[in-house]
Amino acid sequence: MRRHLTALCAAAALASTGPAQARPHRKTGRSDTAGSAQPVVSRPDATTRVPGQSQPPPAPPPPPGLQQGAPGQTQGVAPQPPKPGAQPPAVKPPAPAVAVAPRRFGRFDLDLPFVQLRALPDLAACKDALAAPAGHADCALPRDADKLERAQIAWEETRTGSEVIALRLQFDPQLAPALTDLEWQLTRGWGPPTLEQLRRDRDQKFFTLQWEDPEHRATLEAQGPLSQPSRAVAVVLERKPGALPGEFAALHPRPFPGFRVRWIRRVEWEGQPHALLWGTSLSPAQEALGESSPAWPTQRNYVGLWKLEPATAARPRRWRPLWERLTGGEEEDEPQRILLVDTRDVTNDGAPDVEVELTCESCGATANELIVKTVRAGKLVDLLSKRDLYRARVELMQNQIRIREPEGEDDQGATVSTYAYDRGKGAFVLAREERAPAPDR
Repeated sequence: MRRHLTALCAAAALASTGPAQARPHRKTGRSDTAGSAQPVVSRPDATTRVPGQSQPPPAPPPPPGLQQGAPGQTQGVAPQPPKPGAQPPAVKPPAPAVAVAPRRFGRFDLDLPFVQLRALPDLAACKDALAAPAGHADCALPRDADKLERAQIAWEETRTGSEVIALRLQFDPQLAPALTDLEWQLTRGWGPPTLEQLRRDRDQKFFTLQWEDPEHRATLEAQGPLSQPSRAVAVVLERKPGALPGEFAALHPRPFPGFRVRWIRRVEWEGQPHALLWGTSLSPAQEALGESSPAWPTQRNYVGLWKLEPATAARPRRWRPLWERLTGGEEEDEPQRILLVDTRDVTNDGAPDVEVELTCESCGATANELIVKTVRAGKLVDLLSKRDLYRARVELMQNQIRIREPEGEDDQGATVSTYAYDRGKGAFVLAREERAPAPDR
């Protein structure tokens, strides 16, 4: 039996090795595989062990006094294990790069006090125009590295003095930088623009780029032919209108769209608080352009006197208008604009009086209407109202108002009308009228 099993195993072994010997294996030479080497792919998640080494070598110990912490932890302080149930510490994101406020370009700074601005040597040609407490001026500039040709300035009178509200810095057309170059420079300091606009008109293209922060707005104006690179025209720095301060925050006049408060003043009559408000439809940039602005002829103006009424059981305290005057708009045959609003004691009774001067399109810096008002016993009183004045210049004195109107276009003389305050009537009446010769005679 044992011999029979041995013979069967030997026969099975010969049958299995038979085909392998019939087809012998051919070895591959080194020359056949030399040109077909495959690149080794790096796998950071795999570890290759050296033959004969069971584990990777341990990392060297840290120097004495230092603890090895996680990335981002301070060396030398061992991390404290979190308490059970405690929230993991929040990881603060990296602080973003702080952009420079868009208020300065070249040698001009919008936040520079007006006294220092008008004392700049580059604005010596506008010394007389900048002497007014409020207004706008167009000043030529000497050649400088910033390639500016003119500076158009607008400023307003505040409680702390005059304040610059807009600077329009116009480039020399022959030296103006390319839009792409100047945009790159401004973006480095002010960050990316918040507004980009492109407008086409016939064969010209107009670009507008704006940067803003809570208090300032900067605008880059550029233009050029459609087939050529655009060049910078001007950089406009303007102050953004802020909310009304203090108790005026509850005062919300809306006489027309785009209304901007030029200034507001608190006035008291018989212990009752009032607010004298002067506003316009022009933006600070349009104020800087002055008469050359397309919006100047169609501007709208507003002046209003508001009273603060005390609270009652039915309602809280509120502002109520006592008198309002609007100018401009399509409904006026001869559009007017407000030239001056001021408060002073003209009647010499210890109470303030309101003076409003209005002008026309062809009147320049002269008045064609004068309004003087006051408040008595909670009611509005007209002290003097003169319409249809001809290029008048008004002078207010104690108990007197003097109005000077030129005669003719060539200023051949002037008619001077003097109004005196009549306490019995409680108003100004004509005291005398005389003709004054021309100043050069």
